[in-house]
Amino acid sequence: MKWFVLVLLVLLPTVLFPLEGLAVPPQLEIRDTVAIPPLTVNGIRISELSGLAWDQDEQLLYAVSDKGRIFHFRLALADNRIKAVDPVYAANLLDLDGRPLGKGKRDSEGLDVLNAANGRHGDTQLVISFEGMPRIVRFTPQGKAIAQVTLPAPINNRQAYRNGNKELESVTVHPRYGFITAPELPLKGQPVNRHTLYSNKGRRWSFDAYPAENSGISDLATLPDGNLLVLERAWSGIFNPLVVSLRYLDFSQCSKAGMCPVKDLKTLSSLFLVDNYEGLTHIQGNQYLMVSDDNNEELLRTALTLFTLDLVK
Repeated sequence: MKWFVLVLLVLLPTVLFPLEGLAVPPQLEIRDTVAIPPLTVNGIRISELSGLAWDQDEQLLYAVSDKGRIFHFRLALADNRIKAVDPVYAANLLDLDGRPLGKGKRDSEGLDVLNAANGRHGDTQLVISFEGMPRIVRFTPQGKAIAQVTLPAPINNRQAYRNGNKELESVTVHPRYGFITAPELPLKGQPVNRHTLYSNKGRRWSFDAYPAENSGISDLATLPDGNLLVLERAWSGIFNPLVVSLRYLDFSQCSKAGMCPVKDLKTLSSLFLVDNYEGLTHIQGNQYLMVSDDNNEELLRTALTLFTLDLVK
C-alpha cells in the first residue's frame, strides 16, 4: 500500500498538470504519389515545377516552373488518393508590359494565391516569389504581372544574399502578417544554420534549420490554424542523401525576440531519394500536396504527393 501511495503521489501531478513537452504534435501521413507526365501544353513542356497553389473557387491547381511558366491542372481526389491531375493551361509569365520575363528575371520559385476562397469567380491573383532578381510579384492566373510587392530590408538588397540561387524560394499569404517569405539559405553574415522569415509588414521570425548540411527553405504554407508548414531540403553531394523535411512553426511559441521552436513532422531521407520536393499547398480539410522538380532530366520525374496533416485542436 505504501508503494502504491508513493507511485500515486509521483504520477498525480503529471495527470492533473500534463507536461507541455508531452503535447501531441500535428500528425502528418503520406497518402499517395503520382508522376505528372512531361506533356506539352500550348507549346510548353511540363517540367521543373517549383511552386504549387490551390484555387478553391475555380477548382484549379496552379504550378510555376523555375523557367518563368505557369500551369493550370484539373485535380481529382478520392479516398486520400490522387485520381487525376490533368493539365488544362500553360503560358509564359509576362511583365507589366506584356512581354515574357527575360533571362535572369524569370526564375519563379514560390507560389500562393489571393482571393481564391472567397466564393467569387474571376478575382484570383497569383503571388510569385523569384530568384535571380529577388522579388515578389502579383500576377493574373493567366500569367500577366499586376504589381510588385514591396519587400522589407534587408531582403530587398540583392547583395545581402549568399548567391543568386539561394534567394526567395518561398512565399505564403498570411491573414494577419501579409506576405511571408524567406531566403533559401540565411543571408550573408547570419548563422548558416538559422533561418529567418520576413513579412512585408515588418515582422521577423527565426528558427534553427533542420540538422542536415545545407538545409534550405524550399516552401512555406499557411495552415488553417494560422501557423506555418515549412518545407526544407538539404543536399550536400552525390555521396550524401537528399533530406526533405516538413516542419511545423507555431507563432504562439515564438519569443518576443522572434526566436521560434519548430516541430519536425516528417523527414524523407535516402541515398535513393531523388524526388526533389520544392512546392506545397493546402487543398482542403486535412489534405495537402507537394511537388518535386525534375530538373528537366529524363531520368527524373515530377512527383505529386498527397499527404494529410491533422492539427491539434
